[in-house]
Amino acid sequence: MVNFVHLRFNTLVMSFSFRLRYFLGLIPKAQKIDSAWFQLFKMRDELETIEASRELARYLELKQLLKSNDFQTKKREIINLGLKGSVENDILTELANLEKSKPIKNYFRFLQSSDFNRVNTISKSSDLSRYQELHKLVESPDFIRRKKECESLKYQDSHEYLKVKEFRALQKSSKLKLYNATLSSTEYRIFLELDTSGEEKLKNYSKELEQKEKIYHKFLKSKAYRNFVSVSELKLPAKFEQLKRETSDKAFLERVAFLKNSARYETTTDYPLFSEYKKLARSSDIQFYNKCVKSSLYLNFQEIAVSKSLSRLLELRLKVNEPSFIERVSFLKNKKRYETTPEFKLEMEFAELEKSKLITTYHQLKKRSELAFFNQWDIVLDENFSDHKLSPTLWEPENYWGSKLLGSSFSQANELQAYKGLKNIEFRNKVLSIVSKAEKTEGKVWNPSFGLIPKKFDFSSAIINTGNGFRFKEGIVEAKVKFRANKAITSSFSLTGNKPFPQIDVFRSGHKKVGLGIINQPGNSGADNFVQIRGLNFNHFHIFRLEIFGNQVVWKINNHEVHRQHLDSYEGDLFLNFTGSIHHANAEEILPHHFEIEWVRCLRKK
Repeated sequence: MVNFVHLRFNTLVMSFSFRLRYFLGLIPKAQKIDSAWFQLFKMRDELETIEASRELARYLELKQLLKSNDFQTKKREIINLGLKGSVENDILTELANLEKSKPIKNYFRFLQSSDFNRVNTISKSSDLSRYQELHKLVESPDFIRRKKECESLKYQDSHEYLKVKEFRALQKSSKLKLYNATLSSTEYRIFLELDTSGEEKLKNYSKELEQKEKIYHKFLKSKAYRNFVSVSELKLPAKFEQLKRETSDKAFLERVAFLKNSARYETTTDYPLFSEYKKLARSSDIQFYNKCVKSSLYLNFQEIAVSKSLSRLLELRLKVNEPSFIERVSFLKNKKRYETTPEFKLEMEFAELEKSKLITTYHQLKKRSELAFFNQWDIVLDENFSDHKLSPTLWEPENYWGSKLLGSSFSQANELQAYKGLKNIEFRNKVLSIVSKAEKTEGKVWNPSFGLIPKKFDFSSAIINTGNGFRFKEGIVEAKVKFRANKAITSSFSLTGNKPFPQIDVFRSGHKKVGLGIINQPGNSGADNFVQIRGLNFNHFHIFRLEIFGNQVVWKINNHEVHRQHLDSYEGDLFLNFTGSIHHANAEEILPHHFEIEWVRCLRKK
């Protein structure tokens, strides 16, 4: 009892506070709340558009990149860079040292001299090629040997000389002369005659023979015979004839002439080559060439030309003249080098983006606490009647219980209208109107004792529900509505579960007031904690809101709390009912009546 009194007192305080604030204009109008709602969605849509933009994606990408340790480390490294201690400086120092090297300097000194050009020209000439060919020949051991042998020849030491000498000696030989004289002598003839005739001739002995024998025997004892025998045994005649033939031979005579010729070398086949060689060797170009190639400058040139030092120098020269190297050295020397880097450009890009209208708006929107709504709530129903018709999948233009249990709508015993479904529903400017009319019609009424009874009515109206199309267990349900509050016509918005009761009235219009609360059973006794709100300007739309979480139910008008009540229990999920009903016969004076519903929505916590 104490809790009920306390709750009732709080409800009266809230009701009074609301009426006072409403009267003073401190309660926001429905249009302002609507505007805020639309603004909320506009902000949400704008934020979502921005969040889907490439510009924001780039901004967030850059933000993450610029804050990364890798980026900051690289930035510090670039700022702390300098030419000193760099790889590029090492290269420049190495190159400078090589350039200062005396052998290298002398190499380029010779390379840039006229001597180099001349020796280079000569080196390509046919004269040098021939000279080198001949030089190789005349300096060969065989050629030198032949020349020395030729020049060292002496006739007196020659074989030919000995033969001539021997031949002349034989020509002058007294023995050979005596031998030849003997051959032509009578004594030799008789010797031959008797020596060859033998005993046959002795048989024919005569005085003539005797005389011949005396000559024969005398010849045998003579010096001439002894000389004859000696010369014959030495074969000097044959030797003489042989030497005569040999020394008179043309080739022999030519050889003797060659040996006797002091300029004999000039007659050799080697001499023309030697002469050509000497001539070439005396030419100024060949002499210059030979002198040059023996010089220290040329020898240094040859040594450096194939050296690793020159190869490295040329490599470094190419390296330091590469655009990338020049650019890198310039970069290292630049005290404002960081401002030339891609990293700096990224920072500038980020700064520009951060100042951009889109990113500024993004930050502003992200700070708006209202947008937390979308993280906390799901909009499970958002009906704004934009199609100017009832959605058949959501709405049923019938009394739910009549349609479900009895197959047709019915009116309560205290109601004077028949429910005519879509005939009494109109759409104007995206606003649904439940129209209560003064017209003769037929319908049915529920009598607790007899059930459904056909009845003729003087009035018609409509009822819509979401029993088959939408239900919810807990959350927020609200509707923007406008109606005239008088005692003859009732406009109501209620929630019902799987049973007709308890019925939660989001609002129920009365005479210049609206009632709200929970009806636990039929009749006036079922609404013992019903609260009445007075003072509303019914020429305006109002937003009636119900928040139900667990067993706690809160009512609000234009977002201002006006009532709070405990709900014991209900069966099944809740569905929505919007009803227009007539309770006094004199209602005809104020008909037709439009119960206008601009929108209905339901929110559920995520």
